[in-house]
Amino acid sequence: MEIERAGWSRVIAPSLSAFPEIAELGTVWGRNFYARDRDLLILEWSDPVSLSAVILNGLPRQVGSAEALSAIIRLGGDVT
Repeated sequence: MEIERAGWSRVIAPSLSAFPEIAELGTVWGRNFYARDRDLLILEWSDPVSLSAVILNGLPRQVGSAEALSAIIRLGGDVT
């Protein structure tokens, strides 16, 4: 819900042209794709409740806390 409030739209069937990093990603339990303006966000899940990776604009991001994830969701590509 926080993702939608921050203006992200879920991409149900992502294409390789929009998300080229898909080709390099391995198998995970689940993967969600989002787009907002020029930003692209991928959330990977190792099980129904465990976030295993966050990829913002093709770059893996360290997310060690709920606050760090919230910052990425709010700020997108402006996160340093």
